[in-house]
Amino acid sequence: MNLFTYGSLMIPSVMHAVTGRDFPHREATLRDFARFKVKGQSYPAIIYQRGTETGGIIYLDIDAPSLERLDEFEGDLYDRISVEVEAKGGGTLAAETYAIKSRRRHLLSSEPWDLEKFKQNHLQAFLANYKGFSLSARTSR
Repeated sequence: MNLFTYGSLMIPSVMHAVTGRDFPHREATLRDFARFKVKGQSYPAIIYQRGTETGGIIYLDIDAPSLERLDEFEGDLYDRISVEVEAKGGGTLAAETYAIKSRRRHLLSSEPWDLEKFKQNHLQAFLANYKGFSLSARTSR
């Protein structure tokens, strides 16, 4: 299974911290979805919004144990949905991604999320503090 990521998981070191694995990846674009910061958090969520696009990374061939860890990492805020993304350099790939649940949309801000700001202001702390988790106990991002 392929996974399109558009937030902290775009950074391979974060993906490795969550899954314990490295996966081949490519830049990609998801059409008709917009990315915004979650209120009071350093990470984003996406919502369907016709005519928009969100850049990200598509990780290829995610195994089942890693997908289970990713589902746990994303928690109850998101639904994993099927999408098609345009890979950089051409081609469309089927993937899954995490979109905010409709009942949780009130948690989205109107502020766009910025990867470089996340790297500058939050990445180092995330990597220093994130220890993974057992599937029975969540750790905040």
